[in-house]
Amino acid sequence: MNKKDMARKELFQKGAIILLLLMILMGALLLPDRNAPGTGRAEAVTPATGSGITLSPDYVRGVWISYIDFKPAGLYNKSESVFTQNADQLFKQLKKDGINTAYVHVIPKNNAIYPSKFLKWCTSMGKKRPNYDPLEILVEKAHKYDISFHAWINPYRKTMKYVFNPAKQASTNRILREVREIIQNYDVDGIHFDDYFYPSKAPGHQYSKVSVANRKKAVNKMIRSVYKTVKKYNKKLQFGISPAGNIEYAESIGCDLDTWLSTDGYVDYILPQIYWSDQYISQGHTTKLYTNTLHKWTDLNQSDTPMYVGLALYKAGVRSSADPGWTHKHNNIVTQIKKGNQNDCQGFVLFSYAYMNKPATKKEMAKYRKYVKRTFR
Repeated sequence: MNKKDMARKELFQKGAIILLLLMILMGALLLPDRNAPGTGRAEAVTPATGSGITLSPDYVRGVWISYIDFKPAGLYNKSESVFTQNADQLFKQLKKDGINTAYVHVIPKNNAIYPSKFLKWCTSMGKKRPNYDPLEILVEKAHKYDISFHAWINPYRKTMKYVFNPAKQASTNRILREVREIIQNYDVDGIHFDDYFYPSKAPGHQYSKVSVANRKKAVNKMIRSVYKTVKKYNKKLQFGISPAGNIEYAESIGCDLDTWLSTDGYVDYILPQIYWSDQYISQGHTTKLYTNTLHKWTDLNQSDTPMYVGLALYKAGVRSSADPGWTHKHNNIVTQIKKGNQNDCQGFVLFSYAYMNKPATKKEMAKYRKYVKRTFR
């Protein structure tokens, strides 16, 4: 081989090396930065389709802990030591069941499960106010097991029948005072409202003559004020709402869903309560009411606001002539979670804690636990 050929060969080898290095560099640049916000992903396989579903690392696997759950959870009327032990066991079991977010009733009916300066004591937590702070313990134990704690408030409820007038500024001021008391004194991760705003527009109900437009106007003013208050205190705190699953009904009681799901400054997430199976009986025909309603919500969500789906665990295993799917099958919850994932929902929330351990839900929960263990390991 002459010098000219050797030079040509050496040049070719160097070129090949440079090309290889460029390819490696380009590949590295195309890989996502796992530390960059919003780029991390957890890959999970959805057995229903056999395809990979990309889930956000902050995918919500939640449960509502209602005031009616305090007794089943061993939290009612306990000494501090027993309450603390039972709270620890509660969140330890939730962690085992794949739960990463708890929505806990802290103000159910114009009363509080903590020593409030403004509200009476919640007797669903005990006969009288204890010499310790239940909310402080619950938040601490939830965080011990890496479970986010959202303070669940019924904003307008005065009693089970009556609400404070949403159109009055005094009602909004009252809600803001409660929100501030919670976020300033407890290490909660968010404030959560459920589906109680104005009462039904049925004749004879409180404020039934108030138009839907005026209902939405009053509620929107309050929602914006709460959002602003929460974010002013800590931008990382979440504020979200769980409306009734029936969109028409939710709007009739004052939920301006179009605005909430299209305009900044209202909610960080929406959590519709889609409490039906896909074997619902309507006018003598079986309809896929869960799936149809889910599609309505995702179609409504044009701004891609994080959406979690509320699931009716309390109906599992319970006979119903109107909705027999809850006894015809025992994989409703798992199927509904999968359908939520396939429709870009970013989580699910079960109603409610006590039903995770009921005899009627045993088969449903067995399938749920198997799915969670396999999918969210």
